[in-house]
Amino acid sequence: MKVLVISYIFPPCSTAAGTVMYNLCKYLPKGYYNVITADTELCIRRGTYDKEYVLNCGTVKLPVRGLRTFDRFKFFLLTVFEGLLLNKREKIDCIFAVFPFFADLMGAYILHNLIRKPLVIHMQDLFSEKNRNALAYRLWVFLEKKIFSASSKILVTNEKFRDHYVEKGIKNLVVFPTPIDLNETNYNAVSKRVQFPQGKLKIAFTGSVNKFNEDAVLAFLEAVKRANNIEVVFATSAKHNYLKEVSIGFLSKKKCMELQRNADILFLPLSFESQFAEEIKCAFPCKILEYLAAGRPVLGVVPKESFMADFIKKNELGIVVTEASPEKIRDAIEKLRNEEERKKFSQNALEIVEKFDAKILSKRLCSLLNSVVSLTHNPR
Repeated sequence: MKVLVISYIFPPCSTAAGTVMYNLCKYLPKGYYNVITADTELCIRRGTYDKEYVLNCGTVKLPVRGLRTFDRFKFFLLTVFEGLLLNKREKIDCIFAVFPFFADLMGAYILHNLIRKPLVIHMQDLFSEKNRNALAYRLWVFLEKKIFSASSKILVTNEKFRDHYVEKGIKNLVVFPTPIDLNETNYNAVSKRVQFPQGKLKIAFTGSVNKFNEDAVLAFLEAVKRANNIEVVFATSAKHNYLKEVSIGFLSKKKCMELQRNADILFLPLSFESQFAEEIKCAFPCKILEYLAAGRPVLGVVPKESFMADFIKKNELGIVVTEASPEKIRDAIEKLRNEEERKKFSQNALEIVEKFDAKILSKRLCSLLNSVVSLTHNPR
């Protein structure tokens, strides 16, 4: 069995997409898969390179070092070319493509049609909804239907994500949770005893700050100004002026996890802008799993209709504020000063995160891909 993984972003890039791929692929059998990805220079230029965040697998690194339209088109063309060569040398059994990059899907779709091997897609985000221009949107919807209809399975991260595509008439959907490597997070040591540091209430955030969470971040920073005895730390590669007083810059995954474990509260923001409503409703940021494995309560500033609002509330993982209101965020922070409440949320977090164990989900992925290949060879 040989799987070709097509992923524009891959370790040692430690962005959200890179993190998902690291956790998803780490426990796959040795020699089970080969990867086509962009050059390491891409993550070095973007400030997300983590030398310890690597996987030992057959990897083709394309000479693509940016994210411009030209770079993505180049990635698409070279993916098809390298995929054909790899199939000639090693005989690919299945193509596994990763979105949030269209170049991955398009390259995988063309390869699927050329070599006639089953295609499985892992959707980390929505597809056609990103295109606001009416003409571009119609084109993207057409391509989306073509690619999805050619896929044996389409993996999505949660039920709202699945329901969104079911309403669009998309089939072959499988809810496949985002994995996390619990061994690497020092989860076992954390779970034995939940302790909080003394002194100021420390709130930490790790990850990107961009248009998909910026309004919630700004509301949070305003709320912090109105509260007392609070320390805020952002570990992010973002260079926004309003982060100067709180940001310590990009950190390696290991240091990010240390920061998370040493905080009292972990901050999770998502945008309230209507133009991003569909994406945010279905979003499952992978940082939430690191937060849970750290055994810390979550302060979620997220829209009411989002999956994350339901997830945090249902599992009692922290407090959710469903509007970008500095006053309500400050009130939530004050409630989280109660250490007994924080301990309850922390224990819940450590229990729920076990459902996302990468070892278990890697076995499930193998089983799924093997069944797709078997069904292709032996159709009813």
